[in-house]
Amino acid sequence: MTDRAFIIRHKVYFNETNAVGGVVYFSNYVKWQGMSREKYFVDTCPDWPEIMKHVYELKLNMITVEEHSYFLQHAFFGDDITIELRTGNAKKFSFDMFFLMKNGRNETLYEGMQKLAFDDFKGKYVNIPESMRRSVDSYSVSDFSIFTRLKKIQP
Repeated sequence: MTDRAFIIRHKVYFNETNAVGGVVYFSNYVKWQGMSREKYFVDTCPDWPEIMKHVYELKLNMITVEEHSYFLQHAFFGDDITIELRTGNAKKFSFDMFFLMKNGRNETLYEGMQKLAFDDFKGKYVNIPESMRRSVDSYSVSDFSIFTRLKKIQP
């Protein structure tokens, strides 16, 4: 286990905010989780195209089975957001992804978690693809003290 993070940077655009005051609309945090997750897989799983081929052939399905969001502070139009992605709690068929979002002043704005599992499109769980397992292991978090809210839901 390591505590290294996969880092994404994002500039907040006006279309991601509400009409009053330029405050980021809440659903964008979950959208940014998804964008970070996808970039993580593309960048860290060498056989990602092969994994996606199995998805297109309806042989492998990646499912978000759980999601938690904790909003700690507002983000605003023009903010530079750093998204730190870590993994953990890997099992045979599932693992967790943890997201820590900070502004340019290194203030934590948001903590999020997604549990991903894999099935065969018929409801039967299947093993995590091997290259994805290696990637998950290399970004696995062992110290939850960096999280204020998520550490409360960890085993």
